[in-house]
Amino acid sequence: MRNLFITIAKKLAEIEQDKGPFVIKCLIARDPDEPLWTLVLSAEWFRPDQQEALNYLTDRIMTAMDYDYMIIFLGILTYAPDSSNPLAKSLRQIQDNHRQRLYEYLRINGEVVIPTPLEQARLVVPFNDVIDPQTQAVMPDASQQQTIG
Repeated sequence: MRNLFITIAKKLAEIEQDKGPFVIKCLIARDPDEPLWTLVLSAEWFRPDQQEALNYLTDRIMTAMDYDYMIIFLGILTYAPDSSNPLAKSLRQIQDNHRQRLYEYLRINGEVVIPTPLEQARLVVPFNDVIDPQTQAVMPDASQQQTIG
């Protein structure tokens, strides 16, 4: 799972450099015991043609995956940034909470893995961390921390 996370995180960073930031960017799994991962993404640049955005994402992300990743990866799910879909709304909230470092106590082997009561997403792994290109270490993104004072 860690290698899948790192591979996708690197591709998402490249995509954000090209296209702009994501509102939602996380992996979700229905079954915590035998997780098969779905990448959920949302961004302003998905408009007006969400199918074109999905094709672009598929081309950029799927080409980086080998067989070992493909057997645990279900696909990519996209939402408009203002989607009222209950899953999208919940993931936006989880993403915001993660940016505020509310889930740091759940960090295991670098990734934050969040158990949820959501039927479609019993596990959520947000992509708000940065990957050190030399060591492959996963670190909280200091630029996304909110300062108090």
